[in-house]
Amino acid sequence: MTKNIPTYNFKSILIDKIDLDDQLTNFLLDSPSDSLTQSIKEVGIIHPVTLSPIDDRFRIVCGHHRLKISSLLSINEIPARILDYAMSDESMLMLNLSENQMHRHYSDIEKGLILSKFLKANFSEDRIIEKHMPMLGLERSKKLLDDYSSICQLRSGLQILLHEMNVPIRIFSVFFLWDAESIKAAESFFSTLRPGVNKWRDLLDWIDEIATRDGVVPADLFRLPELQPFLSQNDLPFNERYDQIRHVLHSHRYPILSSLQFRLAKALDSLRLDDKTKVHVQDSFESDEIRIEMKFCTREEFVNQL
Repeated sequence: MTKNIPTYNFKSILIDKIDLDDQLTNFLLDSPSDSLTQSIKEVGIIHPVTLSPIDDRFRIVCGHHRLKISSLLSINEIPARILDYAMSDESMLMLNLSENQMHRHYSDIEKGLILSKFLKANFSEDRIIEKHMPMLGLERSKKLLDDYSSICQLRSGLQILLHEMNVPIRIFSVFFLWDAESIKAAESFFSTLRPGVNKWRDLLDWIDEIATRDGVVPADLFRLPELQPFLSQNDLPFNERYDQIRHVLHSHRYPILSSLQFRLAKALDSLRLDDKTKVHVQDSFESDEIRIEMKFCTREEFVNQL
């Protein structure tokens, strides 16, 4: 049985005839690249955009970035391949995803927004799980579909931040259980700190664990007075800022352990040891072993350290 393969007409179309506000098939959160902008500025659009007719205007199937750049450059007319019939939302989504499947990588945030669009187009969950999730490189899973479709509930600013930093959903899925105030506080916190993916994981794990244990909302932890000086000090080097914030959260997550470490550091300071004498104690204090390391070249140095 032969599948229905869409046919196209190729012609130049006035941009005024295209509905630029129709973002149904715009799956990318990134802005158009500088290289694409420069290319269109110098040689124009080489690859025609794909349009679907609706009355006397056109909807965008593929080519949102090319059209945006053309509009900004005040280009009045662009090459297009036009479908010979008006497509449904479902068909437009399918065609765009099929055409870009082999050469475009989507972040987890973009994948969530794409799946949400399929749900809004009244695709059945079974069909999305069976056919469309594999096209996005996802396992066929009802739970995964629920998690990814929850992404559209996050604040747009947080979505952009997670996308830019390519944070995977397994790390930020904890947001789906947080209240709106905590999510807003998290967006402000991570926008300032901008840590790597592993640091996102550690910070979110600690904050969620502390909030659950202490019966508070995560927003209360983001607003800890001890954190504010480090978040507001813009000239503080990134690594130092992260280490200070991590130290504050560590003391809240492990109060007894932090107290022991503080007492140990104070006790070692009171000994006024030589700089070449190091005392090593297991960080977790699970062993009573203490190891002393001494560096010396002469008998006199050795005696002085003793």
